[in-house]
Amino acid sequence: MRYRLQLPVIFHWDNGEMHTEGGFTCDVALDGVLIRSKVCPSLGSDVRVEVLLPSPDRNGVGLRIQCIGKVTRLVNQGGVMSFGVEGDFDDAHLTRQTQR
Repeated sequence: MRYRLQLPVIFHWDNGEMHTEGGFTCDVALDGVLIRSKVCPSLGSDVRVEVLLPSPDRNGVGLRIQCIGKVTRLVNQGGVMSFGVEGDFDDAHLTRQTQR
């Protein structure tokens, strides 16, 4: 099941040089995510994705869930780039963000 959520995301990949970029989710599932971003890793790249979730309990501390996976598709819809990552989200990769 996919959830159509627009959440901020930070993603990292290494193609001989370490890259960190940001974007927004288009949809999220337990086995992957579709991300809209101006910069996309190339097809087949290994990528670490951190989805930033708002605080579930009004204390202002958000949650961050991580997925490590592979870029399985690139999409260009009317000049808007997106890429799909296949990998697993699970409770072991759920952390609280620190307050600033």
